[in-house]
Formats: sequence, C-alpha cells, structure tokens
Amino acid sequence: MKSKKLIVLLMSFLLLSTPIVQAKTINYTVKSGDTIWKLAQRFNTSTTSISQLNSLTDANSLYINQNLLIDENTNLNIVNYTVKSGDTLWKLAQKFNTSVSSITHLNNIKDSTPLYIGQNLLIDNRSTNSNIITYTIKSGDTLWKLAQKFNTSTSSIIELNNLKNPSSLYIGQNLLIEDNSSDIKNVETTNYTVQSGDNLWSISEKFNTSMDAIVKSNMLSSNIIMPGQILTIPVNSTEIVKPIGISMYAKRVNDYYGDIYTWENARRIFTVDTVGTLKDTSTGISFNVKYYGGSNHADIVPLTKEDTNKMKQIFPTWSWSYKRPMVLYFTQGGVKYQLAVSLTGMPHSTTNIYDNGVSGHFDMYFYNSTSHVNNTMDSAHQSNVFKASGR
Repeated sequence: MKSKKLIVLLMSFLLLSTPIVQAKTINYTVKSGDTIWKLAQRFNTSTTSISQLNSLTDANSLYINQNLLIDENTNLNIVNYTVKSGDTLWKLAQKFNTSVSSITHLNNIKDSTPLYIGQNLLIDNRSTNSNIITYTIKSGDTLWKLAQKFNTSTSSIIELNNLKNPSSLYIGQNLLIEDNSSDIKNVETTNYTVQSGDNLWSISEKFNTSMDAIVKSNMLSSNIIMPGQILTIPVNSTEIVKPIGISMYAKRVNDYYGDIYTWENARRIFTVDTVGTLKDTSTGISFNVKYYGGSNHADIVPLTKEDTNKMKQIFPTWSWSYKRPMVLYFTQGGVKYQLAVSLTGMPHSTTNIYDNGVSGHFDMYFYNSTSHVNNTMDSAHQSNVFKASGR
C-alpha cells in the first residue's frame, strides 16, 4: 500500500516538474514562400500537427491565401529578419543571442550557405538586450572612439563582430555595437597632476573612486604612475570616463613621419609599461622598446637582444653625443599612434629587462621634454622631434 502511494507521489512530482509548453490554435493565411516546414519552425510545432489539423494529404501543395489552422507554441520568439549588407550567420547569432546552428536549422540551410541581401530568415530571438545596433564606420573612427561614444568596451565590439584584426577598420564597414550611451551618467571629473609619493590607491582614496576606474579611464598599461603625469579622475564615482584635454601639437607631414605631441600629452597616451616600435628616420631600421619610467622624458629599454643589435646598427658606439630623430609606433585604447621623438644612444642607470644584451635604459625625448639632470630642454632633441615629423 505504501509503495503505491509513493508511486503516485513520484508521478505527481514529475508532472509538476516537467515544463509545459503553452499552445493556442490560430488561423494563418499562407504567403508567398511559405512551406509546411517553415511554418512548423516558425510556430514551434510540427509538420505532422499542421497536416493533421488541416487534413492535408499533400504537404507540398500549399497555395497563397490558403487558410490553415496552426497550433502556435509560445516557448520560442521567432522573428522574420531581412538580411542586410554585412550580415553573416555568426553576426546574426550574436545579435539575437542565439546560435548559428539554431538559425541554420530554422531555415533548413547549411552553415556554409552564403547569405544574400533581402533574404528572409527565421530567427529565434533570445536577446534580452535591445541595445545592439548596426553602425557604419566613418572616417576617423577607431574601436576606442566607438567604445567611448557608445559607452561600451573595445573587447565587446571585437567579440560581437568576431574581428580578427581589430586595428584594420575601413570606411563603410558595418559593426554590431552594444549602445549603452543612454546609460552614461553625469560624472564629475578632474584632471589631477601626480605628485611625488602618489600612487593609484592614494589618489583613488583622495577622490573617492577606484584604482580600476583610474587605470581604465586613463588607458594605463600598468599601475605605475610618474610625478607630473596628468590623470583624468572620476570624482565620487567608479564610472569609466573619457580622458580630458589630450591634444596633438602638430600633424606629421606624411605617413613616413610622426605626429608631434608635447611631453605633457604624449605621456598620457604612451604610459609606463606600454610597448612600442621605434623607427630611425634616416636608416629605416626598427626595433621594439618598452616605456620603463621617467618623469622628465621617457626612459625606454629594448625588449630583446635582437632589438639591442638593431640599435647598434644605428648607433656606431654608445655615446651621449648621438641623438637620432625617430618615429614611435604603438597602440593604445584601440588607436594606432605614430609620434615624433628623439633618442639618445647611451644606455645608463637602471632597467627592468636583464636579458636584452644591454645594461641600463635609454632617454627618449618628445617635444618640450627636459633632462633629469637640470630640467632644461635640449636644442638638439627639440630639432630632432621636428625632423621626425617631416619638417
């Protein structure tokens, strides 16, 4: 007797635990292009159910304006989507928070099937985010600028569009972007000049923000900051804000050369621990470096022995008297930069890379950079910066 009661209880539990698909019978008028299979997919039912409800003997003989009874199940959110320029199965799956296999199954196509503009697709729209927009790239756009404009992240744009080479956007390209611009709050900001003894924690405490907000707002490559460096700080907020006041001094003459930035502005984009490539404008020889430190100018170190050997091709011997105009290439915040600089060919003092074949670091000057020794500008370096911009 007890076992019979247990079986009844178990069956009751199973019935209550099984998801119930709600269905309602609707009248549907057949349109051009409709098939039994497509209708079954669209209304989350079966071809057998439609055939039986309508006593169809030939499921392939539908005609336009034919009236059908269909059991519409409500656990799918099927939408009719018209393919646009730039659409791919992968992008549509991302846009509607579904899968490529779901789209191909709903439309009886293969994942290798090419889409065409104007094509109609059935898609199970599982997106709870109505903020996904299609944006067409314009002149001057970069991932970082778009992320700032729409209050999203460069990584989100890259993932949404499956970008293999994020730095190679082109005018007219269509991108899916999560538009959170309406969520941007009015955050008070201030430009703070780092003082001797400051660190990110003390600054975050001073302005009631977080270290992470300061790092991301200022595109810092590490937690290391230098006296005199300007940081844009969100006050009484941990929101990520846009750095304020960064500007170019003079544009390069052509793409072989670099743009001129004052040291005040250059150190806000080429931050400590950022890796870049230096090109000697006379020989064209390039080598990789890292910004090691320095508050009056950038102390840089070559990354590898190979980079040091390339420097030796440029500088016949290490000497304070050798100063060369160069172009610094690097990427920060999804933006590609090339800046006009001047480099001294003399390693000295400390370093944090010990297997690159040289002891110490090198001094790299921007426009109005000064010496650590007497805090004055060097006329040769200033002249080289202008040469490195093509002037």
